[in-house]
Amino acid sequence: MFTRALNTQNVVKMGSLATQVNKTVEVKGNGLAMDVGLVQNKPIGQVIESTQPKTVPKLFTPFTIRDQTFPNRILVAPMCMYSCKNQDGILTDFHLAHYGTLGIRGTSLVIIEATAVEPQGRLSPEDTGMWGDEHIEPLRRIARLVHASGGRLGIQLAHGGRKAACYPPFHKYEENNGRLNRGSPVPDSEGGFANEIRAPTSVAWSKDMPAPKELTTAEVKELVQKFADAAKRSVEAGVDVIEIHGAHGYLIHEFLSGFTNKRTDEYGGSLDNRLRFVLEIIEAVRAVIPAGMPLFLRVSGTDYKNPSDIVASDPEGWDIDQVIELCRRAVPLGLDLIDISSGGNVPGNRGVFSNDFGFQVPLAQKVKEANIEGLLVGTVGGQNVPTLSEKVLQDNKADVVLIAREFIKDPSYVYTAARELGVVARWPKQYSWWQPFTAEEKTTLEHK
Repeated sequence: MFTRALNTQNVVKMGSLATQVNKTVEVKGNGLAMDVGLVQNKPIGQVIESTQPKTVPKLFTPFTIRDQTFPNRILVAPMCMYSCKNQDGILTDFHLAHYGTLGIRGTSLVIIEATAVEPQGRLSPEDTGMWGDEHIEPLRRIARLVHASGGRLGIQLAHGGRKAACYPPFHKYEENNGRLNRGSPVPDSEGGFANEIRAPTSVAWSKDMPAPKELTTAEVKELVQKFADAAKRSVEAGVDVIEIHGAHGYLIHEFLSGFTNKRTDEYGGSLDNRLRFVLEIIEAVRAVIPAGMPLFLRVSGTDYKNPSDIVASDPEGWDIDQVIELCRRAVPLGLDLIDISSGGNVPGNRGVFSNDFGFQVPLAQKVKEANIEGLLVGTVGGQNVPTLSEKVLQDNKADVVLIAREFIKDPSYVYTAARELGVVARWPKQYSWWQPFTAEEKTTLEHK
């Protein structure tokens, strides 16, 4: 057993970003303690100035939110990994490798997966958590690596509500011939807690799930504080951005939608009341994070009452017009960016996945057209064609794109996009010397 305090001196400065990378961290174990390695002093993923064409694609133009400057407009969306083997919410070596790989590949921001603010809020027993101080150090370890690699790290804080306590989608994936497992509760004998799940209203997600316990008014207010506490721990661990998860039929979405919120107290009924929970969370989180830290919110833009029309009105459920009203109220409370997905709240309706490029862009476009001052709009879903993503931004349908699955297939997608759009984006120092520096060099390098 050994104890070692890591170097505290290295500081990365990238534009307005100044991040202390090697904070004092006590590392205990039976092996060799390792530092983060060579620290980048220039923003990776940014177009190299000496190679910059007259017109830089908008996808590769920097943008600033509060004290953070991002070198391009490609962000890694949260992707659940369901990989906390001990079912304790603590990030593992797998997460270090996973997020470290993404953080060193030129993305503007890597957002850690849906991370529960209380144990009953985990989507599966293997989900990550931020409900206790024991979660801080493992997150700090990832933040140090991502910062040293020249990247920025966010975290998505979440609560699964009535959809918590299920098996991960890949449970018996091969045995089921590639069919995703969704909505099957994990039995208590395997660490499940389906009989402890909580929601705004006692209505089960599916016939296989038990009805959740309806939250009391006092318990709702306690959950607001739990989001704030989780955000405070995340800041202590060194993240750069907080995102609140209000989409996909999880707890916040359940409060927002009239389909799942049948309450008669101050948190149910009218739109004002259905918005109250998320607005209180935004206000509470903003109060405990640094003034210069960006705050994001992910929402579903529709419950798909009309699956053929993504922007159809659904005032009794949840639709994009209500999202716009939410944004108008949230910005004065400190919200900086809305990340717009869709679906996940109504069983049997269209889900949150599609192979169609940019299938959720019309939702982002509607919010952009509302011209809400101080709000940036992100679009997510099927953003896997760089030229088309560029057109989305050029047409002012969104400000940034968030990409998930494509980064699993191609962790260097930022550089793939740069090549297709005809620009040279900076790699980390360790990788840069064998990358083509200009378009003219590309052929020569490939034939050496």
